Amino acid sequence: MFDIAGSLMTALGGARAGMTTSAAAVSRSQTRLGSERADTALASAARGAIFAEALLGALHARLAEIKTVTHG
Repeated sequence: MFDIAGSLMTALGGARAGMTTSAAAVSRSQTRLGSERADTALASAARGAIFAEALLGALHARLAEIKTVTHG
């Protein structure tokens, strides 16, 4: 079996960084430092959450495959 855990962990780290950036943009919206509209920031946060959820699903599927192989 091909080990993809390293690439998934790298992608999850990137997703975390993206969510942090999105959260910062949302918190700055409606202030002098941010945009008057929070639409873009909220859309970015939603996109990051969907991506992270997809990665977690892939990781869960991979762990299920490993469990099936190891338990025979």
